[in-house]
Amino acid sequence: MVMNRELKNKLLGRKVLIWGARIVGIGLRRKCSVENIEVVGFIDSDISIQGKVMHGNRVYSPSEVSGVIDSYSGHGITIVIAVSIKEEEIKRMLSTCIEGKQDTEIILYKHYNTIYYTIDVVSSCNLSCMSCAHSLEGPKPGGIMKMEDVRSVLSKIKNENPNCSHVSLYSWGEPLIHPQLDEIIRLFHDEAIAVGLSTNLSHEDFKKIERVLRANPDYLKISLSGYYQEAYQHTHQGGDIELVKSNLYKVAYLIRKLGLQTMVDINYHLYKDNSGENYARMKDLAEELGFIMSEVYALVMPLERVLNERQGKPDKQTEELQENLLVTIEEGVNASKQINLEDGCPFMHNQMNINSDLSVPVCCLVYDRKYLVSNNYLEDTLETIESRKDNSEICRTCMSYNLPQYNMGFNKGKWVQLASEKICTDLGFNAKC
Repeated sequence: MVMNRELKNKLLGRKVLIWGARIVGIGLRRKCSVENIEVVGFIDSDISIQGKVMHGNRVYSPSEVSGVIDSYSGHGITIVIAVSIKEEEIKRMLSTCIEGKQDTEIILYKHYNTIYYTIDVVSSCNLSCMSCAHSLEGPKPGGIMKMEDVRSVLSKIKNENPNCSHVSLYSWGEPLIHPQLDEIIRLFHDEAIAVGLSTNLSHEDFKKIERVLRANPDYLKISLSGYYQEAYQHTHQGGDIELVKSNLYKVAYLIRKLGLQTMVDINYHLYKDNSGENYARMKDLAEELGFIMSEVYALVMPLERVLNERQGKPDKQTEELQENLLVTIEEGVNASKQINLEDGCPFMHNQMNINSDLSVPVCCLVYDRKYLVSNNYLEDTLETIESRKDNSEICRTCMSYNLPQYNMGFNKGKWVQLASEKICTDLGFNAKC
């Protein structure tokens, strides 16, 4: 797949800085490499990633941008903002940094790559985490996406969005269950498309993990919620944290041995009971292994559960889960709704979510099949799917409760303040539950 001609013309012969060092930015970098466009670095506001080298490029902090531009004086610099939210805010901040800089410009990647694809190649999961739809009672979708369907999906993506530079091969399911996941990764790589994965890594068969790693996925997110089993099992039901830690060491070894460029991101879900010693020990482990560790305040999922709570009819499991949240639904909604959505819902039109059976949900947050906007992605046009999203009742309801802002964790400073008041002592930290 070739890069958008207009974008290619803007970047050729210039030094390129990419804002966003996770899968979107990594995908753009892969595309630039194929087109012989020189990327000289990433920029990211996440301190956990600053200073590291990802896919051959250093990750700079926003405060370093001016100095980086000066170091390439006379060459022409283009900064591409390759994130899916807060683009205009980032652009305003960068505009201040480049004042007076000669031959420096800023462009938004979303103007050239308008759809981000999430393909749930496996619908089932080996765990049943409390905050996830897989822990709910009732029927659940199962199965894996057939290879012939994967190829057909890829072909349709090439036709409808030739500039596609990355895909995420996960949503609600556990992608490592797919026996041909390594083949799928290579299929997308053959088209210069970067691949992101998310896994709980609680798998006994490491040979399965090794096969996937040898395909060199671009981004590997590992979801966990504790260093010790006592905390971990509360929120990753069915998982074994000692097995996960063992696999983490093996993953680090293989990456070094094979010279892989896979970016490993330990995605730590913060709860009351794991935010002290558990968190500190896992952070130490991440640093020891050379992995990134990003933290997220645990949320209630899927969207239907949050809507029920907002409408005064929470299920028992949601009530129990909220007792362990650092930021409750009500607190998070009240904090986040202060931020206006300038471009509408960030989950609606820049995402295409495809289930393993080829059905398409209205967005990545909903689980109930009554909210599908297509029964078969291959049979409906992009325009048809987008039109159905526009007319989705759950979208209007979600927006009316300010839930897109809540799910994006907007107004982070307020979330941090709320959470800091509830962090448990958790084996030694000086805070109260």
